[in-house]
Amino acid sequence: MIQQSRIRVFYQVANEQIMLGEALSKKCGDIAAMWLKAPGEEFLSDDGFRISLYDDGGRRIADKAVSMGTADSILSTVD
Repeated sequence: MIQQSRIRVFYQVANEQIMLGEALSKKCGDIAAMWLKAPGEEFLSDDGFRISLYDDGGRRIADKAVSMGTADSILSTVD
């Protein structure tokens, strides 16, 4: 199984992504559980908050659109 090591939080506008922060497995515990509990949002456009799950090698495994509240809750776990 792939060891998930981080979740990065972005704000996306058009094709540009602004990284707001990341939650690391060393500080936040079970990143896979945090990813699964984060509710996804259905948007008509690609703009808005997104989270991406990365493995230990730095490869992006998955991403999804989230609400501002969900993005804030993930960022609040970061020191």
